This record gives sequence, structure tokens and C-alpha cells, in this order.
Amino acid sequence: MGRRARIILEGTIAAAGFASGDRFVVGLWDEGPLGAMADVMWAGRDGARTLLAPSEPVAAFVGGVYDFDAVAVTPFEVHHSETSLALRAGPLELDLGAGPARRLFALRPRFLRRSTTWVRVEDALLRPLVGGLVLRGAAGVRAYGRAPSGVREWYRIDSYRPVVRGAARLDGADLGPVGPLEPPARFGFSEFPRAPAFVRCSPVLEGAERFLPEGA
Repeated sequence: MGRRARIILEGTIAAAGFASGDRFVVGLWDEGPLGAMADVMWAGRDGARTLLAPSEPVAAFVGGVYDFDAVAVTPFEVHHSETSLALRAGPLELDLGAGPARRLFALRPRFLRRSTTWVRVEDALLRPLVGGLVLRGAAGVRAYGRAPSGVREWYRIDSYRPVVRGAARLDGADLGPVGPLEPPARFGFSEFPRAPAFVRCSPVLEGAERFLPEGA
């Protein structure tokens, strides 16, 4: 059959931790096999990993690729731009604001940013340098690897914007000041950078088609 099917997403990952110990990684996808969609990967203060999804197909797709202790389908309300996110998903209310994009990420021409071969070069050779100089520590951050499901992934990064403000509430309770995403959440083979950020990206997933509804 040749090379396995590859699925491409286009959008933004916005993520932040809070003083409560809760950490959130939000996928804001403009394009993908299920159309525009959002999802929330939530690592609780007790270490439990929960996926919040707006529909059963999104829950099956994201929940199949990554590793969670619980999956909840719940109403979503999302408003976002390049520098802001206001999200309501079940018990969660999340508001984030980001600053200017870091110039280092814009230095690569688009043809390199979209090359899966170059992603592997960046992951092997440049990730330690970028992690130290730009991301303020990037232990566990990978651009290429395999998810727990066996799906192979390439994270093609277009831009990185540090979060400059944030607030979150769970069931009406304030989670405190925004802060680092630590300890590791263990949703997949890679951690999000420790510092809260908006990352514009286009992931490529190989072997994830089995988690899509028939006909998608």
C-alpha cells in the first residue's frame, strides 16, 4: 500500500499552567479532517489527564491518538485571535493573551517549515539551542516522534508567542496566577514548552486515520 495515510492540521496550540497545579493545552484547529475544531488537554493538580472535547468525533480522534485517564464531551464556546483566547468548555473558563511573535521562528522560509525532513533535523540538532535561548527550558519538548497510540507525528512550527496574561476558573473557582506547565503532563511523546505560549503550527499525523469516523 506504500506510505501510510497522513493527516494534516492547521492552527494554534495555546497552553498555560496555573498556581493551582492545573495545566491546559488547547488545540485551536482551523483546518483538519473534522473541519474547524477545538480540544482541551487538561492535566490536573493530582496528575489526572482529561480530554475535553466538543463532540464525539473529536473525542474519538484526539482521545485515540493521545493518552488520557478520562474523556468528556461537553459544550464549547471559543473566541480566539493570533494573540488572545477566551474559552468555555464544561467546568473550565480560560482566558489567555500573548505578546509579539519571537523573530527566530520566522527566519526559516516556508518551504523548510513545511518539510517533514527538516522537522527531524530541527528536532535532532536545533531543539536544544532553541529550548535554551527562546523557550526558557524545553525538557521533554520534541518536534518529531510517536504518540502512545503508535501514530507518527511531525510538528511543523510557524510562530511562537509567549503568554503575557492569563486567568482560569474551574467550576467557578479561581486557579490563581498563570505560570509554567510543570510537572510534565504526559499526553504524548512530547511536552509543551514549560513557558506558557501560543504556537502556530501544522502537525502531520501518520497512522491516525483509524480514529476518524467513517467518511471523514
